[in-house]
Amino acid sequence: MIAKSKAWRSERYLAWVRSLPCCMTGEEGCQAHHVIGLNWGLSGWGMKAPDSFVMPLSPYAHGMVHKHAEWQWWQIEWLKQTIRQGMTVFASDAEVYEQLDHAMAFIAAKEAA
Repeated sequence: MIAKSKAWRSERYLAWVRSLPCCMTGEEGCQAHHVIGLNWGLSGWGMKAPDSFVMPLSPYAHGMVHKHAEWQWWQIEWLKQTIRQGMTVFASDAEVYEQLDHAMAFIAAKEAA
């Protein structure tokens, strides 16, 4: 679990994520959706995942992920796709790249468990 006070925050990264098309629908005008509901210790009552664990979702897709638990597992692939793109775009930004690399390693460890 990542403590709320230690969670990485970056408005610059969130703005970039919002500029991407929706992972589910391909629509423009997305929200930066923080991963929820995967029992990874990243979300819960009063918690928000670090900004490295966001993906672009349209308002429709965002609502579906919040309403339907079975849709939450799609977040893993969407998140990996977003992080891979981010690692390319932010390759020269050591702080962002390090956070994204850490997020990818965290996901790989959870998938291997």
